[in-house]
Amino acid sequence: MIEQLKKNYTYTEENTIFGTQTYTPHFIYRGHSNHKKYKLLPGIFREREVSPGHTTTKYSQLEFNILNDFISEACRFVKDIPVEDIPAWLEVAQHFGVPTRLLDFTENPLVALYFACIGSPEEDAAVWIINEPIYNRKFFFERALVLAIKSKQMISKIVSEEIVYQDYSVQHYNNPDYIQWPWIYKPHYREERMNLQSSIFMMWGADRRPLTEFISQNEFMVDEDVTNQTYGLICDICIPASRKRELLKQLNLCGINEKFIYPGIDGIGRYINQKYSSRN
Repeated sequence: MIEQLKKNYTYTEENTIFGTQTYTPHFIYRGHSNHKKYKLLPGIFREREVSPGHTTTKYSQLEFNILNDFISEACRFVKDIPVEDIPAWLEVAQHFGVPTRLLDFTENPLVALYFACIGSPEEDAAVWIINEPIYNRKFFFERALVLAIKSKQMISKIVSEEIVYQDYSVQHYNNPDYIQWPWIYKPHYREERMNLQSSIFMMWGADRRPLTEFISQNEFMVDEDVTNQTYGLICDICIPASRKRELLKQLNLCGINEKFIYPGIDGIGRYINQKYSSRN
């Protein structure tokens, strides 16, 4: 299906300077083990029910407090990152389960499939696919490869305005002075886990809605014949619960398992546990 999507959403355009330009999709992926329950939304903004019919975001009002506490506790173990490098600490915190405004994606579809299949054995799963160039064109008017310096500037602006110095008396939502949409970027692979998982991050801006609420239905990709190649932005592939165990076995044959996803002795322990608990 992925190859069909690439074929469907490759297109050409005439450019007054460079002539005919061919645009090829670049996909990033995220696996969800429970398709019905999970939304494309970072942990810091997920809601919990406080009383019947009333919900609140779990952590977002304490976002910088949470991150600062993590830095205070972890800096004695992570000595190569200055305490003032907030974007770097945000990435480390995300990979150790701290709620942040980052959402993990991967450039490796098999890694996304692993995460879709490893949990919630009774629930249908999904692998979400985002066409990064189309996403950047829609939300940030980028028609070419994003320059590294611009990406760094965007990340710094979100961190500064939305995390560190946010003034809650100022309305950021729908304010053109603030970055509204999630920014996609490839982090520095400070950990082997990030390298093996081919990590990509989306960092949410001022708009704290789930990703799918930003996107219209005609921008969903399909694996049928299409006439709107320039609008293929997102899609999800449903994984039936009944197929999860078999897919995990096939992924293991490809070397995608706990000891690959989580390098080190922790991952070996997970691998041995999964290996023997899944025997027929």
